[in-house]
Amino acid sequence: MAADRHSDGGPATRRAILLGLALAMPAGGSFAQAIGLSDEIVADPNSGAALFGFDPVAYFLDQRAVPGRANLQTVYAGRVWHFVSRANQAAFETDPQPYIPAFGGHDPLGIAAGFAVAGNPQTFALAENRLFLFRDEGSRSLFLRDPARLDLAERNWPLVRRDMVP
Repeated sequence: MAADRHSDGGPATRRAILLGLALAMPAGGSFAQAIGLSDEIVADPNSGAALFGFDPVAYFLDQRAVPGRANLQTVYAGRVWHFVSRANQAAFETDPQPYIPAFGGHDPLGIAAGFAVAGNPQTFALAENRLFLFRDEGSRSLFLRDPARLDLAERNWPLVRRDMVP
């Protein structure tokens, strides 16, 4: 316990600092920061629905965020995923990995900066056949203008994920 009281840069200190930074950032909508830092995949804290119930397949097929139906769902990676159609559900169940958002749906700019901040499922981009969620339009715009940020996020993701509260 004593280690947590000292600014030794350990995991507890980093989590406290990162949580403070994330909470101090302006929210990009009602979805931002509605998850706990232990959630590797962005989900509704009340229902447990991944992506707050938006259909992960629809991003790719419809090029837009579409709320799924509660009666069309499957459980994967400890989360309930909702779909707009049985076809989308079947596509996900056959091979879910292509539809899982990068960084579990956390904003890539936050990950590049070294912390997890929930992405808003309605603020997204498809790049390199991957789904990216962003906390707000400003973050999305910066990401799309500077692709090098993705490389930094990719390098930081294992560290950020490791420091998420178990």
